[in-house]
Amino acid sequence: MLRTVLGLAARVATGLVSGVAALPRIADALERLTPLARELPQLAELRGTLERLEQLATFLANEMPEALHQLEAAHRQLAQLSPEIAALAGSTGKLDESIQVLAGALGPLQGTAERLGRLVDRLPNRKPPDRELPSGESARVLPGSAVADT
Repeated sequence: MLRTVLGLAARVATGLVSGVAALPRIADALERLTPLARELPQLAELRGTLERLEQLATFLANEMPEALHQLEAAHRQLAQLSPEIAALAGSTGKLDESIQVLAGALGPLQGTAERLGRLVDRLPNRKPPDRELPSGESARVLPGSAVADT
């Protein structure tokens, strides 16, 4: 039994010596781990972010085929409309030119019509007489018309 106790004491002593000899290495390791311990809260935040990114990636993986299908359908429709849009653009240019020609022609005609109207207003006895309508409104009757002769 003494031998057992001595053997056990020797093993404990050897373990203590090994433990004491390892203390400087343990201290160095702890010193290197200290800055990392300060970063643990940030790592925990990153874990939540990574989980959210994983959720978004899963969502996108499920939705991308449908979005791609819709984009392809839109592309086909635009390709079909492209010639029509080009034709409309050409027509728009022609219509713009026609509007400019009409505006150029109507400008002088408007002035002429206004001058002619003032001239007609100055002629004696050229204003048509007013006639009472059944609704109580008055109507202008042109001379020489069938209504004016009645």
